[in-house]
Amino acid sequence: ITGGSGLIGRALTASFLHDGHEVIILTRRPEQLVSLPAGVRVEKWDGHTAAGWGSLVDGNSAIVNLAGEDISSARWSDERKRAIRLSRLNASRAVVKAVQAAANKPAVVIQASGIGYYGPCGDEELTEENLPGHDFLAKLAVDWEASTASLESLGVRRAVIRTGVVLSGKSQALPRMLLPFKFFVGGRLGSGRQWFPWIHVADEAGAIRFLI
Repeated sequence: ITGGSGLIGRALTASFLHDGHEVIILTRRPEQLVSLPAGVRVEKWDGHTAAGWGSLVDGNSAIVNLAGEDISSARWSDERKRAIRLSRLNASRAVVKAVQAAANKPAVVIQASGIGYYGPCGDEELTEENLPGHDFLAKLAVDWEASTASLESLGVRRAVIRTGVVLSGKSQALPRMLLPFKFFVGGRLGSGRQWFPWIHVADEAGAIRFLI
């Protein structure tokens, strides 16, 4: 699992370990990982090459590629947007290189993406057949999804997941949404009738496991 130290990765790791699977998390800062379940294996990587960890792919059954800078942690300056973009594309390229070099390819790669793919929308119902939007997040999602597409030509099954806001008691999203209300300045945005795509982290982990 790349990006396995995040909310989704931790939930997925716990679920796998509970059923007796081996889990390897790739992270750029292993020394900062705390409170991981017993039995998980943590390996350091640089986020853009297969150096030092690529051999781990050989013979393993699944890769879950979640790696990428948090899009909500800071204002989107040009520099920040560049970091968000490169963190995703570089990680995906590293995964592709590792799979290309593996004698025994993984059976499946789960490729993360987001509902930002569709761009700003109103009340219309969206499916995976809808075309992408044209703003920063939409273009990012399109490129992120395409970054591992070449794996399919190697005979590796690839599933792309376009995730909405992931909520749980441990998520960052919920406290940020509650904060204005705690200061008595909360209220509805716009008409208050906009769609808000969200998923509980347990369902997200379950969906990923289903796809694997």
